Amino acid sequence: MLDVPGIEGSEQKVIDQISNATQKAHAIFYVTKTPNPPQKGEEGKRGTIEKIQRQLDSQTEVWTIYNKPINSPRALKDGLINENEKGSLKILNKEMKNILGKHYMGYKAVSAQMAFYGLSQALIPGTDFDKKKQKFLEIFKVEELLLYQSHFKLLAKFISEELLKNSRTKIIQSNCNKALKVVEELQKAIEITIEKQIDPMIKDMQEHQQEARFNLDRSKEKFISDLEKSAARKINQFKSDFRIEMHERIERGIGNDECKEIFNNELKQRETKLIEDIERRFKECEEQFRGSVGKNIKEFEERVQDSLAMLERIGIDSGNFDFNADFNMDNGIDTIGLFSSIGGLVLLLITPIVGEFALIAGVGLALVGIGKSIWGFFDSDYKKSQQKEAVNENLNKACEKIAENVKSRIESYKKGALGMIEKLNAGFNKLVDHYERMKGQLKEAHERLGYISNSIHLTISKQGACNEECNYLDSSKLLNFLMLTF
Repeated sequence: MLDVPGIEGSEQKVIDQISNATQKAHAIFYVTKTPNPPQKGEEGKRGTIEKIQRQLDSQTEVWTIYNKPINSPRALKDGLINENEKGSLKILNKEMKNILGKHYMGYKAVSAQMAFYGLSQALIPGTDFDKKKQKFLEIFKVEELLLYQSHFKLLAKFISEELLKNSRTKIIQSNCNKALKVVEELQKAIEITIEKQIDPMIKDMQEHQQEARFNLDRSKEKFISDLEKSAARKINQFKSDFRIEMHERIERGIGNDECKEIFNNELKQRETKLIEDIERRFKECEEQFRGSVGKNIKEFEERVQDSLAMLERIGIDSGNFDFNADFNMDNGIDTIGLFSSIGGLVLLLITPIVGEFALIAGVGLALVGIGKSIWGFFDSDYKKSQQKEAVNENLNKACEKIAENVKSRIESYKKGALGMIEKLNAGFNKLVDHYERMKGQLKEAHERLGYISNSIHLTISKQGACNEECNYLDSSKLLNFLMLTF
């Protein structure tokens, strides 16, 4: 029973007791001595009706008890409540119903003071209470009649019969309503989580994934292009410098055997230098590529970490997904866990390629060797021309062979880089798949909660015996149910 002075005054001293009582209560009586609606809050302060509303649980019934103060028997000439009071109580009912909804059941009228006179048996003679009781008895003669005229008997009958006659059914319905409220709140929380958090997160992750894939593909294409261009530049420079050097020697005049020997020796030396230059340039391209990929992955990781932090803020466990197990990026791309599965690419990037190119020197000056026996019969200019032609032809063959070997090596790099990108993309897919799986589990939990809700509704509609699951189903058990679905 919430008495008006208690709830309208400073209830801080008993607020815990009020809260505990109202959460367990099946019926609450709002007692007032005036037939007017409770005061409403203003300027940010709760009024009486808002305080009542805040105390309610899902099962609670609210009744107004109009306790009419009566000090004189003459006040009963028109009955306990007059037409004006009935009109005011009708307005009270309407406003209470508007705010409290299905919780509000109506009002009962009583005069507790008059009932007190009818029940009291040991008042001290001559006191105010005794004098007032005697005034009422002068009109109504016996105490029993006071109890009827005060509506005390009617109120007692209402409580003992109408309010309590279906008490077991009401308790069952109350417990089911409590469970239903928990189920509905959990369903709503799941819906909001999916709509406001999971779906936007999946969309955001997919966009970040697309961007990361685009950046990785762009880094890969730039890496291959840099390898091809740098190798072509080095080979062209090698060819140009070597040709100039040999032509200058030929112009100064050299024999065929000497020309062949110089060409082969220079080819070996310059080839070794070319290999070193290409290898050094490839390593530079590799570092740039790894740095670019590392930057892309780091940016993606930061977005993922933000998303995971958001999950923690909304209280959803990230499940068995261990981010750091798949993406360890504390020290950049070299420490990415996925890199261990594509170690072949790393080996390709650091393996010397000198041995491949060393075979090229076997080309030699074939034409020079074949034609040396007849060159002595021609003049010097013609011999120089033939030597230059032989140098150019053999140099072209050597460079073609070098280019073929470089192209083969670049293809290996290309395949390795493509394999790395594919594995990284597979890692990205894990993140999106994780959130999709989480969404699926939440939807499954929502569906199973729906089955529970339907079962509770069926029990309430039948108003029959409810099993213990309905009596004791609470938020902790439902949360345990949800945990089992993950």
